[in-house]
Formats: sequence, structure tokens, C-alpha cells
Amino acid sequence: MVLDHQPAFRFGLALVIMLLLASNGWYVYSRSLSLADQYAHHAVTGVNQHFARIFGFIDTIQSETVNELQWGRPHHNAELLSAALHNPPGQAFYALDTLPPPFTHAELGNLTGLGQVATLDARHRHEIGVTLGMAPMLTAAYRHLGDQGVAWVYYLSNQQFIYIYPFTSSSSYHYSPATAAGQFWRMAQPAVNPQGRRVITPVYIDQAGKGQMLTISQPIWVDHQFRGALCIDVSVSMLNRLLGSVEAPLGSLYLLNAQNQVVAASNEQALPQENLLELPVSAEYEAGAGAHVRVFAVGNTGMRVVHYLPNHWLAREIAKGCAPGMVAALLLWLALLLLLRTWRLNRELRRLSEHDALTGALNHRAFQALLAQLYQAYREHGTVFSLVMVDLDHFKKVNDSFGHAMGDDVLKVLVRLARHLLRSEDKVARLGGEEFVLILPGADLRDAMKAAVRLRLQLERLHWSKLGLPGKVTASMGCAVVLASDSQAGAVLKRADDAMYRAKQEGRNRVCLDWHGQPPGVQ
Repeated sequence: MVLDHQPAFRFGLALVIMLLLASNGWYVYSRSLSLADQYAHHAVTGVNQHFARIFGFIDTIQSETVNELQWGRPHHNAELLSAALHNPPGQAFYALDTLPPPFTHAELGNLTGLGQVATLDARHRHEIGVTLGMAPMLTAAYRHLGDQGVAWVYYLSNQQFIYIYPFTSSSSYHYSPATAAGQFWRMAQPAVNPQGRRVITPVYIDQAGKGQMLTISQPIWVDHQFRGALCIDVSVSMLNRLLGSVEAPLGSLYLLNAQNQVVAASNEQALPQENLLELPVSAEYEAGAGAHVRVFAVGNTGMRVVHYLPNHWLAREIAKGCAPGMVAALLLWLALLLLLRTWRLNRELRRLSEHDALTGALNHRAFQALLAQLYQAYREHGTVFSLVMVDLDHFKKVNDSFGHAMGDDVLKVLVRLARHLLRSEDKVARLGGEEFVLILPGADLRDAMKAAVRLRLQLERLHWSKLGLPGKVTASMGCAVVLASDSQAGAVLKRADDAMYRAKQEGRNRVCLDWHGQPPGVQ
């Protein structure tokens, strides 16, 4: 016995403990990284969905704007609205501060631009009319996105005017030379952005007092001419909330823009290492001297999320996770012996409780449980299954003429033959006496018929004389497939049973099918 060699036993026990601690430590380490990864993915998914929702509105409005600028005529309401444009006294800009009935500023924003209304040319007025005609779409975008941290939705034209929603009076904000100096406009210009790509600006302070913003700017090109930019301002505070939306944060998350500027963070802690700003997107966490770091891409925005996971947090989690390991090592061998003995006993009890003691087929209780599972899978996922009812012909004569021992042997042969001919996923169940059922997952009525015919022919062709029977043993079978009209699992069994009784009535030793639910002409 090992206990007779105490040095070897102590060495072995120490080795087991070391292996347990090492494996447990690795498990806790991997699990901690996995939990941190899930936390980061949750936050990144929220940011991705946030931008995807905004981009969806931008794409729709851009398409309609280009189409209207190229082919459309201003809506009659737009003409009515453009007629309401005026120059405030003594000002070099025009505005839509006053709306004609029945319009209200709850529905429409404001349009302001440089110049005198009376001197605007036809092209200028056409674009203003188209913009005002598209105003309801910008209003709808804001109303859908306002609770998503969107502060402003606006169209900025190369004709030196801006339409902005929600409404702000021209005395508070209007188009001016300073507007054209904004990053949301400069980054959309052909000189900077000749491909007309959508851009996201660095963070800036909103001139209207809504705090820190970044702007998603979509250049509008018509017939190879730059006409303006569709812009949506996103509040940085919303991005902070998205990154910090998990109740129990694991580490810190930082949203970086394409210019490697920290746009938002999950907490107020500054990014500990400046060299992390330019890290590329990575598939796994990179272990550093002070932390594990992983970089996630935010869609195709050019933005990234840096997940900073301090090493001291990982070390604390590993220490907590390994504490029970020593006790587990001391009790392991006792637990294994008890577990093995219990497992063997349970396996035998389960086998006895689910299988017919004579044939080894599933018993009636196990069959009903399996049938319920298959029916539930069909209802939830549409996975069909078929049943084949099998009843031995004149089996009572076998018992009466040759004894019940011979009858038992016939039943065993039937089950062995069925298992040999069926697929590995198919099951055989004994419902009682000489009645059996074949359970065929994923099989339609044609498949069930083929399986039943094959079993019937092989059963008939067996050399029953080797068992002492002078004649052959045959069976009558009925096939049915689950249907959408079946209100319960037992319905398909009832139809298979009816088909089997029809086979009995038509002369036995044959296969009959339940044709309910089959397309016309299949019979």
C-alpha cells in the first residue's frame, strides 16, 4: 500500500497539491480574463449599437437628400416655409425664427444663412427648399435618438446656410464665418476628405452650452459636386454612460477616436499609460508589467475601446480562487472514491429505470419522456420526427405453442435486429407485450416507411428454425410523422397506432402509413 511508504506518499501528496493549486490558479486566471472580456464586450456592443443606430438614420437621410438635390422639387410646404425667411433688422444673415401656421418649432428647427434673402439666386433657393422639405426626417431622427445622447441634428450647406434641430433662435445661434471653421465642416471638405467618407470629429465644447460633444459628419455629394454635410452631434456624457453601464466593472474602459484622443471612459481614472493610445486592435489580452490590455474596434468608425485590467486585480482574484485548493487536495481521494461508487450505482439505477429488463429497449416511461422532448423540439425549432408502431403477428400462438421462454427470445431478436438496422440516433421502445415503437428523430414519413419495410423484410427472412420455430415470425407496422396540427405529443403515437391496426386488418405482415398532412398525390 502507498501508506506504507510515507516519504513517497508525502511527495505524491505535495505534487498533487501543487498541481491542484497550479491548475486552479490557471483556471481562476482564465476565468477572470473571460469575465473581464465579457464585461468589455458588453460595453463595446453598447457603443457599437449606439453608433449603428445613428448611422442608420444618417444613411437614410443622406440617400434622400442626394436624391432630392439631384432630381426633386421642393415640397409645397418647403416653399411656404422658405417664403418665411427674413433678415433680422440690421443683420447680414437670414433666419426662419417665425413660422407660418400651422407649423411650430416643436416640429421644425431653424434655418439660418449668410446674405440677404432678396438676393438669393435660384440654385440657392432650390437647396433651401429641398432642405426644408427634408426637415421632418431630421426631426424624426432627433426624436428617435434624443434619448441616445444626440444633442443636435443639422444640415450644413456649401451655400453658407445651416438647418438645425431642435430649434434655437438666431439670436442664440446662427450661421456665421465661425461655423465654417468648425471641425465638423473642415473635416468634410473635399480638400481634406476627397473620398467623401463619413468622419467623426475630436471632442469639443458645444457652443450652445450642451457640454462636450463629438460630431458625426457625412459629406453630401451630388453629381461629383460637394454640396454640404449632414451632421449629428453626440454627447460625450452618453458615451461615458455606455462604457460604465456594467454594475460591477472589471478594470477601466477608454474610448479613443481616430486621432488617438480619449473621448470617453467608464470611470474618472485617467488612462494610466500614454503608450496605450496607439495600440492596434487585438484578439487577446496583452500582459504588461502593470496590467493586461486589450483593444476592441468600434465598427468601421476608426474608433477603438481600450480595456485596462490592472494586474493587482488579477492577482487578488487568483489568491481568492486558490484558497480552497488546499482543502480540496486533502479530501480529493475520499471524494473521488465516493463519487465513483455513487456514479456507478446511479448509472445502474438509471439504466434499470429507463430500460425494459427483458429486451433492453426503452421502457414505457422513458419512451414518454423522449416523445415529449421530441415534440417540444418540433414546436420550438420545427425538427420533425416519426414513429413506427411494431406489433408481432400471432405472437400469442408462439407463447401458447412453444412457451414464454421462446416468446421472450423472439422479442429479444426483434429488438437486436431493429437496433442493427436503424441509425445510431434512432431508439427502440417496448410499450408492453409484443408492442414496440421505433423513434426516428429527424425522419419524415418516407424515411420512416423505408426503415419499417427494411425491418419487416429482415424479420421475415430470419432463420427462425434455429430457435426451434417451424415457421417465420412477421410483424405489422404503422408509420406516422409529427404534424403541425398535433395538439399534443400523443397525437402522432395515436396515428401510428391506427396505421398499425390498419395493417393488421389488411392481412398482417405489412407496413401502413398515416397519410394525414401529406401533400395531394403523395399516396
